[in-house]
Amino acid sequence: MRLPAALAPLFSARFIKFAAVGASGVVVNLGALALLRAFDVKSTVASALAIQISIVSNFVINDRWTFRDHDTGGSALQRALRFQAVSLVGAVMQWIVFILGNIAALRLIAGADGLAAWWAGAPPGALGVVTFPVTHPPEVGGWIYVSQLLGIGVATGWNFLANFYWTWKARHPAG
Repeated sequence: MRLPAALAPLFSARFIKFAAVGASGVVVNLGALALLRAFDVKSTVASALAIQISIVSNFVINDRWTFRDHDTGGSALQRALRFQAVSLVGAVMQWIVFILGNIAALRLIAGADGLAAWWAGAPPGALGVVTFPVTHPPEVGGWIYVSQLLGIGVATGWNFLANFYWTWKARHPAG
């Protein structure tokens, strides 16, 4: 079986650099999450803020190291805005996995009865199902970090490929 050409960059030295930057972003992300939680910021808000802080950190390092040899023909601001747009899609993916991961963790910790008791506080209807986990996240202790890491993993492939083909699309790669 042959790998589709569009996925080939996932098996490149550039992806290794991107992944290394991403690893530093994980440290920034989880550190920001812990710091915000230490100030009693609600976990869903803390997660969203931690994601954004790591997006900025990752852009700066990727722009100066991972893709520095790409002549994109655009300004750093244009690249930053593209990176932000790509990262926001990845952030939504990550945040959804974070929320669902916390619900799954509650089921694991508290069992079906604990999960049912938590859901009992949700407003009726579809809107309640969507908003309740955001406005009233389950308290799952350290499991929030597992959920955050799972979300990061899900978003990584999307972020690399979209940034490779759009944010830092080289007009003429150097070397």
